[in-house]
Amino acid sequence: MIMTSAKTKAARTGSKDSAKKDRTKKSRRPDVPVTVVPHGFGGSEISIGNLVDISFQRTLRVAETGINALPPGLGLFPLRSVDALGDRVTADIRRRGGVILPIYQREAMWLSFSADVPVAIQIASGLRCAVTGDELENRLRHRKQNFIDGSAQPWIDGFKTESGEVRQFVAARLGDGATVEEQLSDAEPVGGVQIVVWELTDEALERWLQRRRNWVSDPLDFGVVDCVPFEPGVCYSMSVESPSYDMGLGAGGVIKQEIYRSAFSKSDWRSEPSARVWVHLVDANSWTSLTGEAQPSTPVTAAEYAKWGLPWFDYFDADRVDVDGSPTLAGVKTVGEILGGHDDGAVMHPAGAPVISLGRTSRPQPVVTPNWD
Repeated sequence: MIMTSAKTKAARTGSKDSAKKDRTKKSRRPDVPVTVVPHGFGGSEISIGNLVDISFQRTLRVAETGINALPPGLGLFPLRSVDALGDRVTADIRRRGGVILPIYQREAMWLSFSADVPVAIQIASGLRCAVTGDELENRLRHRKQNFIDGSAQPWIDGFKTESGEVRQFVAARLGDGATVEEQLSDAEPVGGVQIVVWELTDEALERWLQRRRNWVSDPLDFGVVDCVPFEPGVCYSMSVESPSYDMGLGAGGVIKQEIYRSAFSKSDWRSEPSARVWVHLVDANSWTSLTGEAQPSTPVTAAEYAKWGLPWFDYFDADRVDVDGSPTLAGVKTVGEILGGHDDGAVMHPAGAPVISLGRTSRPQPVVTPNWD
């Protein structure tokens, strides 16, 4: 149920929802606009038409040993439109358009979604799907689901590796061999995060609206982001000619998280996507030279975490089914295994530490039933 998204997003990030208004009734255009919306403390989010808002959350990098609960959000990463940067970025970045995001080596992130209406969201890094590990395609697959259903999933923290688990998104420099794409492909690495959004058909949307008529959401009023137009039928990985920039995403520690199977059928979605955005990950140390703005603060350390006593979270929806883990992604080495220092600066979920439950229902707890004889 989509209403969970706004509530749980505020709980996990510690933010408060602003006044909202209904935008499900607005006409939907074939060229869905993409905008960068600034937030407090320098953060930003991507708004894709009247469909979905996507933010990139700074967070704790969890240890690569053991299984961790969902780490908290520590504020939004800043985003800047490529179009506004002119010649300060490379020709490859200008050609792909989208936005740039500053991130430090081995810094972790998670993506948060706030959807006004059901949308299918493909998330990839280096043009490798974060759910399946396959090349990003210009199509939705349902048997081997290669997308996130925005009506069911408020966020994603990592690459889908096993049932009920993901491996945390952790930044790594291209060329070191630590990114997922470099381990799965011999092609020149491109890095970044790629987002593709698909809408419901008019008929499927109307059926959904008949069931849920009380939706509200945030206004969109800020700078438009230029994005590369779609080429129907093109496999995106085939169009790559040279590296995007210098950072991609590798696999970190295990986090307990389901990626929920979509309740919509293949025929409910439009045959072509409505928008795509390339998020170029750039080394945070280059942020000032690219934008003229102050360099972002360094990631939270284990000592700072212990001092602040930050909470951890669990999200569970008993009405949803987890998609299968990806054997392809399960075989990927972690950033620590490749670069060394597995848990240097990482935070392990402390044993016995409280976990705040989010979602529609609580996760089932096993009950011991001894033999009474």
